[in-house]
Amino acid sequence: MSWMKWALSIAAASTMLIGIAFAFFGEQFKRAVFQSLTSEMFVLVDDDAFDPGIPVGSAFPKLETTLGEQSVRDLEPLVGDRGMIFIASRSVDW
Repeated sequence: MSWMKWALSIAAASTMLIGIAFAFFGEQFKRAVFQSLTSEMFVLVDDDAFDPGIPVGSAFPKLETTLGEQSVRDLEPLVGDRGMIFIASRSVDW
């Protein structure tokens, strides 16, 4: 038997064994991989020194924008009958 046939036989046998193993143990393997990837994804307490800005529950800072030619300092005129979505994004280059 040539080395190529031998290598293909080994690859085919390995593939079959892996397929059989996944048929019996695939769910356990999937759970183990998921657990190892997400075990430190969330923390119970945020105790690092990073300060993201406005604390939870505080009032949103006053804004000033333009609506057409007018200067607007209150967002209430911009809110329509169906509400408004306001997205604030911090730039990396401030």
